[in-house]
Amino acid sequence: MRKQQFAPVYLLHGEEPYYIDKISKFVENNAIEEHERDFNLNIFYGRDLSKELLLETLKRFPMMAQRQVVVIREAQDYKGKWSDLESYFENPVASTVFVIDHKYKNADERKKWVKTIKKNGVVFQSSKHYDSQLPEVVTTFVTQRKYRISGPASFMMAEYLGNDLEKIEMEIEKLTISIPLSKEIEREDIEKHIGMSRSFSVFDFVDALAVKDVYRSYRIAQFFAKNDKNNPPIMIVSGVFNHFSRIMMFHGLKSKDMASIQKLPGCRHPFVAKKIMASAQKYPARKTALIIEKLRETDAQLKGVNSANSSPHDLLKEMTYFILN
Repeated sequence: MRKQQFAPVYLLHGEEPYYIDKISKFVENNAIEEHERDFNLNIFYGRDLSKELLLETLKRFPMMAQRQVVVIREAQDYKGKWSDLESYFENPVASTVFVIDHKYKNADERKKWVKTIKKNGVVFQSSKHYDSQLPEVVTTFVTQRKYRISGPASFMMAEYLGNDLEKIEMEIEKLTISIPLSKEIEREDIEKHIGMSRSFSVFDFVDALAVKDVYRSYRIAQFFAKNDKNNPPIMIVSGVFNHFSRIMMFHGLKSKDMASIQKLPGCRHPFVAKKIMASAQKYPARKTALIIEKLRETDAQLKGVNSANSSPHDLLKEMTYFILN
């Protein structure tokens, strides 16, 4: 007899599809045995589903099994009224596990049908992570695979891949195939195995500017000028702007302890918070404000505003000089 306990109804809703897919797939794979799925796993899509077919399926008894699983994928596209199912949610069939995958937007938890599911089943809201939380998500995904990753590497990976958890998971899987379990994942590994094989990245540029490493800053700026197809100047300016806007927010803090810094947008990860704290010593508030003004001006010029005959290379070089002097 199967030991796992499953609720009769699961409403999985929210803007982040990753966790909805994970939970739904777990129920599919574990609520019934593999050999039972041909007759006892029923998957529908919201846009094609009628109330009559759904209720008929939900009330059906499992065939030669303890339970059946009914899943509605893309439930947000269901054309019927969820309120018409309230009587079922009030008295769900014990031998049916009903999973509602309501992706990309939240169900209204004030509605009676949602409250009824919450009373007799499970309601899970899957929210998008803030960008500042992504390095922590990367670290968690890596740790779940029994690997280790450095702070700079997790931050770099989060910045590069963005808020796509499925993509992050896939790239981590690629990393763990190529890297020994005993080795901590470093920035060099991210660059090598996740398509960041360029000699320098915007992260290297920001790091050089952060500590006022003049030689390295100009060297990277020169590299960008020669490889502008792989390093769009607007993206470089954006990365630098993010760093200095965090420094400006740091200067505005009354208390400059780590806890306060980590509350700033994009500074939740200790690695970022420490970098901002150290960089702020190099760039006083007045200078930081001027740099932000210069970055906005450069961004506009790269988009063709008052750029005259200046090339992206010249604008990047001028921006670098302004920041460092």
